[in-house]
Amino acid sequence: MPDSTVKPRTLRPVLHGLALLLGLASPAFALFGADAPALWQERFFWDALLSGRSRLARSQADPAQIPVLKAIAGQTAQQVANLSQIHAYVKAQQDNLAYAFGQPDPGPSLDTIQANFETLAKGAEQVRNNLYYLTARCRMASTQALPDPEASSASLLILGQIQQLQLRLNALYLDTVTVRGKVHENKWAADKFFIFRTESLFRNVVRVQDSIFTAYNSALELHLRSR
Repeated sequence: MPDSTVKPRTLRPVLHGLALLLGLASPAFALFGADAPALWQERFFWDALLSGRSRLARSQADPAQIPVLKAIAGQTAQQVANLSQIHAYVKAQQDNLAYAFGQPDPGPSLDTIQANFETLAKGAEQVRNNLYYLTARCRMASTQALPDPEASSASLLILGQIQQLQLRLNALYLDTVTVRGKVHENKWAADKFFIFRTESLFRNVVRVQDSIFTAYNSALELHLRSR
């Protein structure tokens, strides 16, 4: 009879697109493109006139404010998609581990799964970095937020996407805990490097929570100032 057992597969080729999707966390063009809307604060490093321009911004909103808020909402939605993709791959590792621990020599399968864990941990860390960057953009926008129905609506959209992020993270966390439990139940087969990669994945998933908190708080402040 043909073997119907699910065999572990490496995620490196599969997640190549994910790595491109996540992008860099720092520069604006990495998340939004070179011609994306940007606030004036994002075009300047600190100088002696920065505080004066900040005071002016409180009385006169940047013309790019609304396009920037809509762009932030779109990129936050992209992080929801990224986290959902990571969750799907983490969940698949449960079947991979079951197959590996059922083999007389689980070593080759565990090597593949270990590479998967490393890739997924980097993906979770990138989502976290992206959210911190989006938090900074929200805080810049809130410094010049004025009561405006369109800005209030855009900030609500950002808040809604962050709430979806929290739901995705909750599901990802539960499946990561399950995967971690399977590894610790079978320490006879896993070496210290495999356990390290497992803990790194778990730790990076947990750390996403802080970035969601900061993003939510900055978006809420933006909404309160613009409503």
